Amino acid sequence: MDEQRFLNACGMRDRGNLKQALAEFSSLSENTEDPIDKAGVVLNLATTLKALGEYDRARRQLDRAQALIGSVENSSFATQRDSRLAQVHAALDFEVADLCRHQGQNDEALSKFNAFLNRHRQTLSSPDFQGLYEVTQARRAFLLADLGRCREALPILEEAQSFEELKEGIAFYLGHCYVCAHKYEKAKPLLAEALKLGLPRNLEYRAHYSLGIAYLALGGFAQAKAEFEKTAEIADTAYLKDGQVWRGLEISCRKLGLIDEAERYAQMAKAS
Repeated sequence: MDEQRFLNACGMRDRGNLKQALAEFSSLSENTEDPIDKAGVVLNLATTLKALGEYDRARRQLDRAQALIGSVENSSFATQRDSRLAQVHAALDFEVADLCRHQGQNDEALSKFNAFLNRHRQTLSSPDFQGLYEVTQARRAFLLADLGRCREALPILEEAQSFEELKEGIAFYLGHCYVCAHKYEKAKPLLAEALKLGLPRNLEYRAHYSLGIAYLALGGFAQAKAEFEKTAEIADTAYLKDGQVWRGLEISCRKLGLIDEAERYAQMAKAS
């Protein structure tokens, strides 16, 4: 395999030049003979398609990588290539789980991440794979929290505070889980940190809402009102459907003596 072309393609993808990276990985995959190297290139082709949101195409490339790995595992040369093979196989299993996560299949993704940790425990114990272990643990915790299993997510997230990867997501989810556990003082600085670090929009409005709940519980009614207002400003319509944001605004306004405003939000909550 042409290592320099491969590194250049990775650089393109990491800089956000996804279509150019896709073309380069595709070309490399066709011109690489060694099946393990080829599987590695195909995996990167799949991750680029995932980043483009082309999940069906990404799945087909993961299947292709699996077939390449299977051809080596079933050959007489497998024992000579155990180290490389184990690394590519671990990367493949991670990507299969992560693709499920991207597709919103949270239960399946969690099951696959759990299986991945068990299957590749020895590989992940290597310092070279610390980053992959950290990302996997963080993803598991995020999935648990999104599935409403915050009690299970908490110890993983507390461990994850020392991780180098996904710091903004860890801060958000740990703060969110502390809110669910009614540990509001612990939640506040974490949610503020997550917002400062920068979150994708679908987590940003959730962070503002959770921070609003923490302020409300601790008697910071003006701050709670500001957080709920920000939530209402940027949240998707679906997130506002259950009326919880309007109820938070109603309660905050009543506590601040803003009766007319509180009544308006009460009506909005009823309409939801």
